[in-house]
Amino acid sequence: MRPDHWRSCALAAASLATAVLTAAAPVPAAPADGPAHDGEHVLVGFAPTTTGAERATAHAAEGARVVNRFERFSLDVVELPDGADPVVWSARYERRAGVAYAHPNWEMALLATPNDAQFSDLWGLHNTGQPVTGSFVRGVADVDIDAPEAWDVAYGTTFPSGGGTRVGILDTGIDPTHLDLQGKTKACASALSATGVVVTGSCTDDNLHGTHVAGTVAAIADNGVGVAGVAPDAELAIFKALNSAGVGFYADIVAGVEWLSTTGNAPIISMSIGGPEDKALNRALTDAASRGTLLIAAAGNDGDETPNWPAAHADVMSVSAVDAAGKRASFSTCNEDVEIAAPGVDIWSTAPGNTYVAIDGTSMATPHVSGAAALLMSEKGTDASQTRSALRNSTERSGNCNGVGLLNLALALGGSSSGGGGDDGSTDPVTSDPGAITGTVTVHRSGAAIPGATVDCGSAGSATTAGDGGYTISDVTAGSYSCTASATGYRSRSSSVTVSSGQTTTANFVLRPKR
Repeated sequence: MRPDHWRSCALAAASLATAVLTAAAPVPAAPADGPAHDGEHVLVGFAPTTTGAERATAHAAEGARVVNRFERFSLDVVELPDGADPVVWSARYERRAGVAYAHPNWEMALLATPNDAQFSDLWGLHNTGQPVTGSFVRGVADVDIDAPEAWDVAYGTTFPSGGGTRVGILDTGIDPTHLDLQGKTKACASALSATGVVVTGSCTDDNLHGTHVAGTVAAIADNGVGVAGVAPDAELAIFKALNSAGVGFYADIVAGVEWLSTTGNAPIISMSIGGPEDKALNRALTDAASRGTLLIAAAGNDGDETPNWPAAHADVMSVSAVDAAGKRASFSTCNEDVEIAAPGVDIWSTAPGNTYVAIDGTSMATPHVSGAAALLMSEKGTDASQTRSALRNSTERSGNCNGVGLLNLALALGGSSSGGGGDDGSTDPVTSDPGAITGTVTVHRSGAAIPGATVDCGSAGSATTAGDGGYTISDVTAGSYSCTASATGYRSRSSSVTVSSGQTTTANFVLRPKR
């Protein structure tokens, strides 16, 4: 997993920032046949019908001790006997009746116009073609999320610093004393023991990644200092599950998802983290989504198509990164899980000790989308599903990753976008002879037709597939549209479709079954 690229531009306490950035990471176990884990715990998921006595018998037989239990997921975190190999013990557990799955405690890692003094450095919010922070490279005008245009709709001339939608941030914590974040944290907890045990009231950031993410989401606007968040009125629920080196383990991540979606009372959870697939985490994500939580995560920094969790989960909105020219960032993961792109290169935001730094990563793209979701929920009263669709269907500038478009908050709110920018050739709809969008929706690999699937192309219209998997959307105004194909039991897939005047464009979708 490629880490975020950090470039400290602190205004003060530079030595502190340097110390944080060079902190040595612990060395977790790294078996030859799998990813790193903590070397002493196993996460054991049981069938819901398994009794407490049966669970206790299984643990006793394996010589393991239960150190934490998640009843909501029928999940036990167990400590193994000294010298036991978690990979071997996981296989032993999975041979037992009543055990749905067992696996080591895998490692999770970071994927790194108000009067605010440094607002001009926030090209991701408002790109005028200004030089990118700390370099001589200029961006392309309007390659941004159109934040000022969205604020005109949401706030007018007054920028509230609270009272908006609460965003849960699962990261390294926060510096709640930062001038741009004071009063933002409404709920706070941590889990750092690798067992998922939650400690409330403890979430101090000893890394800086979490504080940086928080600033992009919700930094106070119009206070005369620093930066502004995408949703300045958003409130925060903070869960610290990664340590000073930016490392955490899945038992603690599972605890964070559960806490933020219940006790933390956050309708949105932002996760700028990544690791391998994990059944315990999948259960936690599915549970949170089933109760109306919008889950947003970084696609990954591998620069290829490698799946990354939690972003690869069907209920999670996966975010890729673009640079100030509107091009896909060289490090950004690009796969079929990605739904939306956002600024992720040289992102200037808050850091502990009233400082500011610029960082690259899909970690930095993710809070742009999380903040946009918060503002949309506050202003439009949308639920998780409606917010996800609105953000996905109001993007601009395709071609960054499988045709996925760039977040445009102004369009999502129903305001006016400044338009233009980028080099991918997308266009706004214009008056012309109507065209059409046609194609098929089929199953990955087998190629079987999926009847009854929905293809939604936003303002262009929608259609339901016939028995042969085919669909047609007629009377489409020339322009570029974000189209999403969805079907029960399958993972949705989005693509940008450009329709020329009087022409029919073919857009075929291949869907993977849900895991």
